[in-house]
Amino acid sequence: MPGSRSRQLREKLQNALRRERLAEALRHYEALQKAEPREARWPHRKGDLLKRLGRPNEAVEAYEQAIDLYGEQGFVARAAAMAKVVMAIAPDRDDVLSRVNPDAARKLHRSTRSSIVTADFEPESEGMEITHTKKRISTDALPLIDNPMSVDDARRYSRPPGARRPTLDLDISDLELQDRPPLDDEGFDQRPTPEHLAQLPSMPLFAEVPQEVLSRIVGESRLLILEPGERLIERGTTADALYVLVEGSVQLVRARDADALVLSEGDVVGISCLLDRVSYLGDVTAQTKVSALRISKLLLDRLVVEHPPLSDVLLEMLGRRLVSTLLRTAPMFAAFDDEARAQLASMFEVRRAERGTKILEAGRRTDGLYIPMIGALSAIGADGEELGRLKLGRALGQHLILTQSPSPVTVMTDSEVLVLRMSARRFHEIASAHPAMVTHLEDLALGPDTPTFSLVPAAQKKRRA
Repeated sequence: MPGSRSRQLREKLQNALRRERLAEALRHYEALQKAEPREARWPHRKGDLLKRLGRPNEAVEAYEQAIDLYGEQGFVARAAAMAKVVMAIAPDRDDVLSRVNPDAARKLHRSTRSSIVTADFEPESEGMEITHTKKRISTDALPLIDNPMSVDDARRYSRPPGARRPTLDLDISDLELQDRPPLDDEGFDQRPTPEHLAQLPSMPLFAEVPQEVLSRIVGESRLLILEPGERLIERGTTADALYVLVEGSVQLVRARDADALVLSEGDVVGISCLLDRVSYLGDVTAQTKVSALRISKLLLDRLVVEHPPLSDVLLEMLGRRLVSTLLRTAPMFAAFDDEARAQLASMFEVRRAERGTKILEAGRRTDGLYIPMIGALSAIGADGEELGRLKLGRALGQHLILTQSPSPVTVMTDSEVLVLRMSARRFHEIASAHPAMVTHLEDLALGPDTPTFSLVPAAQKKRRA
């Protein structure tokens, strides 16, 4: 039987590799490639072995086969990584960038979503059924409008009168909210499927951009290989790059989180580089052998200037990661199961706040939890003294939702700001349906009000009228 023969060949391969019988291992790779011609890992690993044996031309040929197979099956990030390996061996072979074909990944990605954010406005392939609508994060977000029915001790926002379009949500998948099982280096059967990867936030960066933008991203990124225990990101250093995990798993540890976060293939780390002038919030360490593409902030900034629709793809990726990380790590959500977290994730919407909007107001209760993504905001004390500029990407109003108490400070926008917003009313509706969560939230509400946002100190404190 084919399956039985493949298992036998794999066992022989592992035995040959353990004994450093490399010529024998190469023969087993070739046999496995014939037995499973659609399995991209065989030419991939065969190329690794040929490179190790000092046979670069044959290695490039094997890697090119892997690029094609990975692309055809929707593993577009792996195809990109293989292209980087080829260019490291033969720097003049930039033609391999055009072999990184995102078509299969794009089809899978769009099949999983009711609406998409895309920077690629090419017509749909002939015969492809259109099951989604296209949206723009930067223009489709509804503004925050003061609710005229607000009571004196609460600030509330509503939809604009006569708004015809729906609120803009992020369509966060259940997979983004679930813990990733750590993978061992030989976890062949545990690797994610293309259908799984299509639901994770890195996919649009490869599948929803034009071919020329994809070639720039791949060509100007760096492929990093880390051994278990090596650090990918150090907390407090300047957030100057985004990392796409291609293989393996990492652990993210942040000071304020209840638990460490395990991330693996298809995830992105270093997402804070998409915020304005910030440092990395946590340490990211390899749990297994890891390969990752490092995409610099400078490159992303240049590409947005040259191709503005890319900004919407990056904004969606940023929003999805901010929400999923908050729901998976914040103590406030620790007692929520996967189903409840999915309900909460669906409640987040992208809203636009005009300059001068009070997201929180001193002495008044909040109507929601807010995460600012773009723009400038300041915190102002109850006495009118400016406390400083707020860092982006931090949740505002967590403790206020729990205690339903008035805010001690005012948070005001100094420019137009894009925020993620979750309704306090709907949050309590979900929580009240789960007794264990109610108990957990009551315990948190009795604890001290630990600030959940950080300030960029103002150059000179001043009072505001």
